[in-house]
Amino acid sequence: MKDVVMQVTGFLMVIMLFLGTLNVKFNWLTEESISAFGVVLSAGIALVVTLYTIYKNHYGFTDRAKEQKKFLERNKKL
Repeated sequence: MKDVVMQVTGFLMVIMLFLGTLNVKFNWLTEESISAFGVVLSAGIALVVTLYTIYKNHYGFTDRAKEQKKFLERNKKL
């Protein structure tokens, strides 16, 4: 995850430098804004991974999970 964020922010830094050599400047495209975007991207990736894990481990979504839930409930009563 960290490597992906570093690749994206590194690419944005290079774009910023390239545009600077062409004398094209954007006030919003700065090192600080790119770093902030990296933080947001890291948090977004972590959120997606967490939501996928919750979805995958939830007992109500797949047939296999439903069967496992029934099995656990039967064995819990014993």
